[in-house]
Amino acid sequence: MTRGILALLVVAVLALLAPSASAVVRHPAQPGKVVVTGEIAHRRALNFADLRALPQHTCTGPLLLDVAGAVKPRFDAAVKNDQLRFFVAATASDGYRAIVSWAEIDPGFAGTPVLLAVSEDGATLDQTGPRLVVPGDVKGGRYVSAVTRLHIGSVDRLVR
Repeated sequence: MTRGILALLVVAVLALLAPSASAVVRHPAQPGKVVVTGEIAHRRALNFADLRALPQHTCTGPLLLDVAGAVKPRFDAAVKNDQLRFFVAATASDGYRAIVSWAEIDPGFAGTPVLLAVSEDGATLDQTGPRLVVPGDVKGGRYVSAVTRLHIGSVDRLVR
């Protein structure tokens, strides 16, 4: 297939996939409303009351950085960015374990607000134990429930 024909084919496909001007104009933006469209059973405009009526999820607790900082990790000041070699491993009561790199939680690098949650949706986690909460994890694989141990280590000890 020549480049010219291929280019025409690409333009034709893009034209078919692009929303029409009438589809865009049909739902003008209104402050305080979110219009939900697409391949759905019920097209709807949601206002703040509608959004507040849906389940809300909130976790509270200290930042993992603050918890780890309170025990004073042994960073070597003579080594540039020594903290980048460190990680925090969270272990659950059932043995489930996940690791967060220090660079993820350090505000000088990624600064992700990873929590060691002590309550969730208004209920305390006193009976089950704290929960590691890693915002941005798509599948929540590093959300560790019933944390019983945090291990702060350096990859140097693993790689030797």
